Amino acid sequence: MREYFKMGFVLMIITIIAGLGLALVYSLVKEPIEKAELAAKIDAIRFVLTDSTTGKLLIPENEIPKDRTTLAKYEWTPMPSEEGIMFSSTTWKGKVQSPGYIFETKDGAKIYVLTGQAVGYGGNVVSVAAFLSTPQGLKLNAIKVMEYSQETPGLGANIARDDIQKRFYPISSEGLEKGIKVNKDAGIIVPPDEYQQARDTNGVVQTSDVMTGATITPRAVVNSINTMYEFLKKAGVK
Repeated sequence: MREYFKMGFVLMIITIIAGLGLALVYSLVKEPIEKAELAAKIDAIRFVLTDSTTGKLLIPENEIPKDRTTLAKYEWTPMPSEEGIMFSSTTWKGKVQSPGYIFETKDGAKIYVLTGQAVGYGGNVVSVAAFLSTPQGLKLNAIKVMEYSQETPGLGANIARDDIQKRFYPISSEGLEKGIKVNKDAGIIVPPDEYQQARDTNGVVQTSDVMTGATITPRAVVNSINTMYEFLKKAGVK
């Protein structure tokens, strides 16, 4: 019996030491990780605030957030959030993270920057997107996929490529209103010279040629876009 108590005591000491070690490592890396995540988020916001057609910033350079304090000036939370989520779509099975952000062009047009997520092959695929308010309705300017680490290397993880992400934008209000879908789900193959027209008129994104055998991941991206658009409509944005 004494040997059992001795063994239990030794294991308890080892567990305590290991726990203290993990806590120390966590305290050392917590701040650098948070800084890296914030920097990545600000980079993504700058990217989606760049006109996807002209390559010029949609807002003045000096209004691009530089840190957490300046980013907080643009926060927008039209719906109460719970555990960092302020909207969940039962239609698209996606979620919108809190907070969102509102920026303004030199002409006074509103730009809504949101972070959306939907389930991919191995976990959530998370994207930052900018929706520009125009006289014709909301227009998706650009997206930046931020998290895809659980997707299959060589297949779904190809969503990290800029040329593939470019397939998802820009999209006019007409295309957004119809609900974005990947071409495999639409049952068509879109010729290269008709990518933009297919997005604008029917909401179809051609991906089957660049993500062969990986429909789930691009489907997660379109579901997150559809969820963010549904959220904006429910928030009364036009």
